[in-house]
Amino acid sequence: MSVFRTNSFEDIKDFATCDYQLGIVERKIPRRIDEFFQKLMQRPLGIASKVRKENVNSNIKEILEEEISEPLQNTPFFEKWIEDMENAVELFCDIQKSDSVSFWLSSERGCRRYHIDNVPLRMLITYAGKGTEWLPDMVADRRAFANGEPNEMIVKDPKKLQFMKPWDVAVFRGGEKGLLHRTPDDALNGPSILLRLDHPSFWDNVLKYH
Repeated sequence: MSVFRTNSFEDIKDFATCDYQLGIVERKIPRRIDEFFQKLMQRPLGIASKVRKENVNSNIKEILEEEISEPLQNTPFFEKWIEDMENAVELFCDIQKSDSVSFWLSSERGCRRYHIDNVPLRMLITYAGKGTEWLPDMVADRRAFANGEPNEMIVKDPKKLQFMKPWDVAVFRGGEKGLLHRTPDDALNGPSILLRLDHPSFWDNVLKYH
């Protein structure tokens, strides 16, 4: 499996036309953010919507307005977080050559089994908690996966499991040769904050009916 790592949004804009299975923009975690996210995770958060690139800042603020308490919205970090999600949406629009994205933000995750997403590309950012667990091809038994066998049979070497780091931006492929990944146990058993972006057709065909 090929993994592309960079620390620049600009370097990953051509990901859709490359052969990489996974692209990661490595970033430093901002300082003094723990208190904000600890308060945010005190109650369940679940937001799904379509967000347009041309109105991304106002779209995100609008969908968060009723879900996040006013005291948290008034903290200095809230605006910085909105700006970070705005940048992520704009980047994914550029990668997919689209004018909007399917936007999903949640504190609860439930993908216990290793799976491959039925989408061309997906972007994930873990803002708080444990990042997504993924399998390099060399330690994945794809035949066991295809046969519906449990996780223990799919992983050839548990010592070589990989995890997406908090605040890193991950873009990866779905489909037949897509990335095998799952929600890690820590996130299954406790809250986290995960942003997931997909092509707008995912909203049109899937999310808005749930």
